[in-house]
Amino acid sequence: MLKTKLSAIAVLASSLFIAQSALAEKADTKFIDDSSYAVGVLMGKNIEGIVESQKEIFTYNQDKIIAGVKDTIKKSGKLTDEDLQKQLKALDNYLVAQETKIQAEKSKETVSAGDKFRAEYAKQSDVKKTESGLLYKIEKAGEGESPKATDTVKVHYKGTLPDGTVFDSSYDRGEPIEFQLNQLIPAWIEAIPMLKKGGKMEIVLPPELGYGDRQAGKIPANSTLKFEIELLDFKN
Repeated sequence: MLKTKLSAIAVLASSLFIAQSALAEKADTKFIDDSSYAVGVLMGKNIEGIVESQKEIFTYNQDKIIAGVKDTIKKSGKLTDEDLQKQLKALDNYLVAQETKIQAEKSKETVSAGDKFRAEYAKQSDVKKTESGLLYKIEKAGEGESPKATDTVKVHYKGTLPDGTVFDSSYDRGEPIEFQLNQLIPAWIEAIPMLKKGGKMEIVLPPELGYGDRQAGKIPANSTLKFEIELLDFKN
């Protein structure tokens, strides 16, 4: 991960310095200075990207980064290739461990927030709960037949996190969407057949009826989700 990025920077820097040396005899001082500075900025942007992307788990000593670049350019580096690879591997292992730890802590917070949200939601008098843990309330039953698991359903929907963040909405896009029902998350497979054409409901589901312990787009792992679902039509 990190070693690949740093290696790419090293190759880039090497090729740029070779090209600069070839042109040095023909270039005037200002051009050399401006080009040299531009190379430094380019390298800096690449390094900045690494530092910024890892700021939550590691704080780099920027003076040491600059010293490492200078020593390498002057061919006075203090690390052998073997030592370099060993240090980068150790850093990579540390970053992975820290990221795993942070994600575990975030997951605990997400689970706790979801548990509290579902407990409060379940207190509403018109909310029902299935054996699977799905919470739902039917706002409008609809008319006619209900869809089967193998049917394709046409729905409008809005999905939110416990804090109210909207992570997806066909209403916002201005058009409904069609899904094959048995290809959806477990909560939808269970809930939508409760409706008839034209029906509308609200559901709140625990993580195991949604995306479980994996992140899905804007949805954090182990999230409790809330959906407003309107069944517009369905077909075999």
